[in-house]
Amino acid sequence: MDKSEEIPVPELHLYAAQLRDALEAVCRSRAFRTSPKSCEFLRHVVHYALLGDFDQLKERLIGMTLLGRDASYDTGSDAGVRVRANEVRKRLIACRATQPADAVFSFELPPGSYIPHFLRRSDPLSQSVCQSDQAIELDDRPPGPLSHQQLAMPTLIALFLCTMCLRWQVAQEHPFTAFWETIFQDRHATLYISPAYSDRGQELIAAQQFSTVAPLLNLAGQFHTRFKLASATVPPTATGDILISIGGGEDGTSAPASAPADKNRITFTNTSHGREILDHGSSDSRRLAGRAALLTIANGNRRSIRIDGTDNAALGSLIDMLCARDSFPELLSDSLQQGTVTQVVFLFTQHPDIVVFHEPLSSAQAGATQTQ
Repeated sequence: MDKSEEIPVPELHLYAAQLRDALEAVCRSRAFRTSPKSCEFLRHVVHYALLGDFDQLKERLIGMTLLGRDASYDTGSDAGVRVRANEVRKRLIACRATQPADAVFSFELPPGSYIPHFLRRSDPLSQSVCQSDQAIELDDRPPGPLSHQQLAMPTLIALFLCTMCLRWQVAQEHPFTAFWETIFQDRHATLYISPAYSDRGQELIAAQQFSTVAPLLNLAGQFHTRFKLASATVPPTATGDILISIGGGEDGTSAPASAPADKNRITFTNTSHGREILDHGSSDSRRLAGRAALLTIANGNRRSIRIDGTDNAALGSLIDMLCARDSFPELLSDSLQQGTVTQVVFLFTQHPDIVVFHEPLSSAQAGATQTQ
């Protein structure tokens, strides 16, 4: 592989046109063309870096510009920019591994930074000319016996190409596939459906609830997994299978007061206007008004996933989004780290938004066998 060197910042303007062309080539590559959001992020940071306006490449400003966050949003708890930058880093590595032989420029996004590095191959033209001249000289010489190294070269090249192909396949694995393969790796799971309640307090499971979770049942089949269905006042607590629980109820119907209290940062509360999402992260718990759905992934001794919504429509929209490859949120790529809990709020308002919270599990949560 040709050696590449970083272009010094003062010299970037000399290559600006070529770098913009290289940027578009990267966005057309197999590593990026399936992810418009990654292309948008890369174009954004490259644009301001070429202008020399590095002040724009700070997490808060990127979050405001690309993700629509307000100026006061908490960058510590909202990892949206970090998640997207990490995805771009992975795709840039995959792109460089399969770069055409005549490509001169490439990009890197160093860990912990949003300022890209611009790389240029060291004099590829002169190397090519030198190799051509050498080939002509060798052709003029009488053929001699091949060494063991020369005989083994085709095999070594084939092994190298196979290795690069395998790395490419791993790098190109879609977040949808990687996420659900991890969830269903043991081929067993428990699906818990929260019951609704009649006026007399009787548990009810409506046909509409089964219709809502149908995409999950189909998804499990795609990954050769069988669900054990459960429905009771308290979700099953036996260790072993992963637990996927579907919460809520039609228009605010909820479990009785005896149900376990929710210990996560984001919870639901019943109000006179219906169910609303409550954020306990601030000193005074803040309500997020409007239709919304909540995904909670707890990676304790037993991994559990909780899908809930302010109403059945929001709940169904989130399930459909999670079960389709084209709509699967790429930001969930980093949500399965052991000892963490990830909560993602999907706001189905006039201006749809996604808010992510990554936090460590408390000792009580880590030992729990269900998502509270």
